Amino acid sequence: MRRKKHFFILWIICFLLLNIYALNSDTSQKKKVQKDLRHEVKVTLKLVQVYVTDKKGNPITDLEKSDFELFDNGKPKKITDFERHVLSLPYVKTKVQQKRTEVPPPEKMSRKFFLLFDFAFNNTGGITMAKKAARHFIDTQVNSTDEVGVLSYSTHKGLVLHEYLTTDHSKIRVVIHEVGLREALGRAGRLLEELESEIVRGEVGNVRLKEVREAYMGRMGGKEQLRHQARHFSSALKDWAKALRYIPGYKHIILFSIGVPNFLMYNSSVDMGPQRDKVNLPGTDALDLRTRYEKMSRELETSNSPVYAVNVEGLYSDFMEREGKSLLSRVITKEIQSPDSQAKPSSGIAYRNRRGVTSLRNLAKKSGGKYFGNINYYEKVVEEIQNLTSSYYVLGYYIDEKWDGKYHKIKVKVKRKGCKVSGQRGYFNPKPFNKFTELEKKIHLIDLALSEKPHFEEPINFPLITLPYSVEKKSEVLMLSKIKAEEMKEVSGGKTEIIFLVFDEQKNIVSYQRTKADNPRFPQNDIYCYAVSSLSPGKYDCRTVIRNLETGKGAVASSSVIIPENPDLGLRLYPPLLLIPEHNALYVNATAIKKKEGEEEHSALLNIYPFDSTQYSPLVGELKKDIRTLLVMTRCSIFDIPKAEVKLFASLVHQQTGKTIPLSFSSENKYYDNTLMFSLELQTNELQPGRYFLYLFAEEINTQAKAHVTTTITVE
Repeated sequence: MRRKKHFFILWIICFLLLNIYALNSDTSQKKKVQKDLRHEVKVTLKLVQVYVTDKKGNPITDLEKSDFELFDNGKPKKITDFERHVLSLPYVKTKVQQKRTEVPPPEKMSRKFFLLFDFAFNNTGGITMAKKAARHFIDTQVNSTDEVGVLSYSTHKGLVLHEYLTTDHSKIRVVIHEVGLREALGRAGRLLEELESEIVRGEVGNVRLKEVREAYMGRMGGKEQLRHQARHFSSALKDWAKALRYIPGYKHIILFSIGVPNFLMYNSSVDMGPQRDKVNLPGTDALDLRTRYEKMSRELETSNSPVYAVNVEGLYSDFMEREGKSLLSRVITKEIQSPDSQAKPSSGIAYRNRRGVTSLRNLAKKSGGKYFGNINYYEKVVEEIQNLTSSYYVLGYYIDEKWDGKYHKIKVKVKRKGCKVSGQRGYFNPKPFNKFTELEKKIHLIDLALSEKPHFEEPINFPLITLPYSVEKKSEVLMLSKIKAEEMKEVSGGKTEIIFLVFDEQKNIVSYQRTKADNPRFPQNDIYCYAVSSLSPGKYDCRTVIRNLETGKGAVASSSVIIPENPDLGLRLYPPLLLIPEHNALYVNATAIKKKEGEEEHSALLNIYPFDSTQYSPLVGELKKDIRTLLVMTRCSIFDIPKAEVKLFASLVHQQTGKTIPLSFSSENKYYDNTLMFSLELQTNELQPGRYFLYLFAEEINTQAKAHVTTTITVE
């Protein structure tokens, strides 16, 4: 009785403490709780991808919405949205030009493919054939709406995402061509290649095949090294599969590989007995490789990512089917017929144990895909993948989406008799961003920065300007964004990161700069964030990504820039920085250079464009029509002209009418090394809404060298 009384008193004290804590919570904490509550339950449209075939496996393409029944965790759901997809082969140009057809409305869900090149368990011939098959797939089977990505797995680099899902298939073809070969071939691939060459040359002799195999393993790092590589492969793909959960629909994975050899995961009767000439599937090892591999396969199935496993052994595989088995059988027969042997003749068990057929078959089966045994018939392989994935339905229904990360089972039925339904097994509710794995966070970032239609969420868009310039013949670019506090309420606050990314024409990342913006003023103030990168001449795509590290909510800005070659002689006028009357703005410098002690956040910006930051702020985005004064700062580089005298002229033209707008301006110029900095204060009066071209002309008086640049001003 006394214990119950003490327990009741303790419960009262805890209740009072919790209420006192709630009353004393600050405003930011309340806002956070409110956001969490908004995340807790959300009515959203859930889309499900379904394939329907007849008993012979042929697609059924004439079903209507009323033919389907859908169950979510056993509960029937009303299908509100419906799409039927029957994809034909890509359009091929003919000599007769066909009439342009009307562009169809955007689809709710398109096909998604990931081409996965396994360089760890492979050989050079297999990789060459894999790339040939992948190019053929892109050229002959992919439709304009299909999204395609490219990955590779290698011993040294692990899982690498070369290109995220995109509809730019010409880009994918370039990526396939440039995917590494010799440097990517892993330890396992080199081992198998050497072992195969020895067997083909008939150099096995009277030595036991098992001893030959183990001798090569010892030289290449040992059997244990291969087991660890198989473990890393399973772990990497399992983590990737978890990240794929949150991309809707099917993610078809086309895997090009020889497969993990049977002897690494499935001990055979050669080693274990007593069943001769059979793979002993229950056999495993200390690393539990088979269990790990099967968990990876199930994770891919759960994330709706079927694997189409293409065995790339190629010509050698055909040779071994015809000649290799008899060769190995003769070798093993000699072993068995020796006086000290009590075993009976085998028929190629050791050969099968060296191959990775079992691992590829199991991966394809457990993930819901299909196994293809010979890369030599790649035209038929890619045609069959096309047939398996080209006809499908999209069913949509509304759910109360909770942010708890729980799994929902989906079951789809078709009322018509004789129909076989292959649909998504289920889906995962979104989970809080702070519970994402590191790989999931990376894919989330790539999805925000590069995806044409981000799958994780719809990001907020904001403006970015890119201004190239030169310092002592060194080319650099200033990337500058304005973050409006009112528009960024869902992104800002708490722990926030700002990332600047620069991609070259091959979509390689050439610059990555990141900073945290935990400043308490961030949610209340507009912020100018910027970064500076040194780049070689060429064309680049730039991105600014802002992401809340607690909620994952993101915002993206994008722009492109051309870095020109510097001339040997003459002038180079660079795009100007436009400034408006605005006082004491807040700046965040993401440049990957440590600031000196006491240095302000905007000091690097002022070194490039030395303006009075107490009076002016950069114009990023549209110009308000009531602003009548505009400060223009532009840099002019001078190449091999001693004692140059340069004059600057300006003209403002309305784009739609071509009318020149009268300007009154005063200009100043100062030398910084070999750079002349012009400052023009333009009195524009009141500009009407629309687009305007600001033309700037520079001329050197003595040599008459000229330069010009044009920038666009949009008045809201």
